[in-house]
Amino acid sequence: MKDFLGKIIFLIHSVIVVFWLFLLVVPADWWPDKISFHFYLTLFIVFNQFLWGLIIMPWTKKYRMVCFLTTMHQLLRGKSISDESNYSHSFSKELFGNFHISLSHKFITFFTLTVFVIVSLQYFLSVYRP
Repeated sequence: MKDFLGKIIFLIHSVIVVFWLFLLVVPADWWPDKISFHFYLTLFIVFNQFLWGLIIMPWTKKYRMVCFLTTMHQLLRGKSISDESNYSHSFSKELFGNFHISLSHKFITFFTLTVFVIVSLQYFLSVYRP
């Protein structure tokens, strides 16, 4: 049952990440509120990771951006919150690892923050257009 729930969480995580990244290439003409939606979705995703990293810091003794879904997935795999494979694990790292592509945790964090900057620029340029 834990394995099945783990696969469901991995699938949900996959759908969210693919949708989040796909929004980068969807033209605003197709969806007039896309820029605003993408901005607030990105804020939620990044804030969630910062907040969850802060919440689990008493157990991990480190601060890292950590997704709540990653923690749930690792708990279903039998890893405790204090286990390094929990807070240093990355969904994206695991996903790309399935294709024999190795990505560091720092790269994933940098990529996430880069997408945040791009989406923020899109949003603020669209809102404050003369």
